[in-house]
Amino acid sequence: MSYKELLNDIKKDKLKKVYICFGKEIYLKNWAVSEIKNKYVDKSFETLNFVHLDGKETKVDDIINACETLPFMSSKKIVVVEDPLFLINSKAVSKQDEKQLVNYMNNLNDTTCLIFIVNDEKIDKRKKIFKQIKSIGAVIEFDRVKGDELNKWIAKTFKKNNKKISKNNINYFIHNSGYIDSSSDKTLYDLENEIVKICNYIGDRIEVNREDIDSILVKTLQNNIFKLVDCIGQKNTEDALSIFNEMILANEPVQLIFYMIARQFRLLLMAKLLEKKGYSVPNIAKKINTPNFVAKKVLTQSRNFSYKRLEEGLKKCLEIDENIKKGNIDSKLAIEILIVGFAK
Repeated sequence: MSYKELLNDIKKDKLKKVYICFGKEIYLKNWAVSEIKNKYVDKSFETLNFVHLDGKETKVDDIINACETLPFMSSKKIVVVEDPLFLINSKAVSKQDEKQLVNYMNNLNDTTCLIFIVNDEKIDKRKKIFKQIKSIGAVIEFDRVKGDELNKWIAKTFKKNNKKISKNNINYFIHNSGYIDSSSDKTLYDLENEIVKICNYIGDRIEVNREDIDSILVKTLQNNIFKLVDCIGQKNTEDALSIFNEMILANEPVQLIFYMIARQFRLLLMAKLLEKKGYSVPNIAKKINTPNFVAKKVLTQSRNFSYKRLEEGLKKCLEIDENIKKGNIDSKLAIEILIVGFAK
């Protein structure tokens, strides 16, 4: 079940008795709970009808006791258990306690909504309690927002701060924020914080431009790699080495920088070959597993290199990797030699 389906449950007043909410996007999980609370709990009686329990410290009996009390002057009693260990660690509760909770949830009051929030990325889906909740309630994964949905959220957040931003600059902001990077641990909270900083930075001006984004956002590793490879393609050795040294000063691991450079050369070669075969940008994006605007940028960058040059680059990366692992050369020096040699 997606979080949109949960919102539909709220709108149609068909809230289920039990939910498990898990996934990377903490912002959406908190927002979903807030939407439920705003719909079903009168603020004047919030202390009576909304209970938030720390799952790491809470026993099964405490959860049951919190659910047993009927709502007062509200249509629902909302009980939130955050980080319940029995959904993460199989040894967190005894089988007897787990069985007690499973049996209780089967007979949960219609006026109670029990929500388990799991902030850990791992959840034990094999457990009986997980399967039981899925059968009588719903399991919702709050994953990272993507595509048009992310674009709309960013535009709306800028609008809340009385600012306007173009679609092109939204894409530029997303790409430079690092939110969509596969290794990123950023959430919408981080994006919201960056948006607020940009809005404060431009003051009374309404329109957000690229210079504003560049002035505020900390450059991500992936963005720096794009710029580094751009400089190599343009045979700008000085700027390429400067960007590399900036990454080192920012404490980016040398081995990770090297991996990203090799990965970029591989993407360039793949995109170039796919374009030659007649693939469109959206299809190339699917093949190389990137968003459309990133695929478009990769294609543009690939035109700075010939097939032969990219193949030589990948071969050189393999040689350097082997020499680094064998201890034949310092990794930082090896990358500098690669940059200088390739940008000639």
